[in-house]
Amino acid sequence: MPGDMNSVSAFAAGSHNGTNGTQGANGTSSTSSRPTFDSIPDTIEAFARDEFVIVLDSTSRENEGDLIIAASALTPSKAAFMIRYTSGYICAPLPVSHAATLHLPQMVADNADPNRTAYAVSIDGVSPEISTGISASDRSRTCRMLADPAAKHTHFRRPGHILPLQARDGGVRVRRGHTEAAVDLCRLAGKSPVGVICELITDGEEVPGKAERIGGGMMRRDECLEFGRKWGIKVCTIEDLVEYIENTEGRLGIEGSDY
Repeated sequence: MPGDMNSVSAFAAGSHNGTNGTQGANGTSSTSSRPTFDSIPDTIEAFARDEFVIVLDSTSRENEGDLIIAASALTPSKAAFMIRYTSGYICAPLPVSHAATLHLPQMVADNADPNRTAYAVSIDGVSPEISTGISASDRSRTCRMLADPAAKHTHFRRPGHILPLQARDGGVRVRRGHTEAAVDLCRLAGKSPVGVICELITDGEEVPGKAERIGGGMMRRDECLEFGRKWGIKVCTIEDLVEYIENTEGRLGIEGSDY
């Protein structure tokens, strides 16, 4: 169901910035001791314009920032950008009902992932324009095919190079993960409920004379904020997204969890 952009505008008018303080007239947080994230309304509006956003989870969970975009918006050039600055392990969150329609069961019966990420069987799209499935162009087309409301299970081959993820019903109010954040953002922005996510990483340093790099790792909060400023990408937190949805749509009556 498309999101209510009027609710976004109304919430934005309140200048609420979740856990990061109240926004001042210049758009910065009045809570100077805390980092300045973008507001959820601003993030949703950017997402609706087919832009990337960066979403951070709790420091007690993965403590990572994911680059997220609607699957319908993933052009080859945007896929190339995502591959360049992330782990490259591109996943496509979607509702459980959509996964069932496309015959995308969970990858394993006994999920031992510490965060219980619901990986489904990997896929490539079936199209004359898709070759091996691994290029930026191929992966972007597979993701856009997933977002097509007319998609059928026969439109995909298994295994492949895109990892669908089954998002928990209830979104971030139930599970505070990037999987659910992506699907909630799609819904709030009026997009087809299929997102694309991948973890932002740091490159580390070259080793002179060797085909090696050292010191690389995952981008954390400050690095994600710096990356967002460099590329003009909105940066928000799952915590703020939960608060925004609960304020505009109500609580579900259950306690959300990280897993």
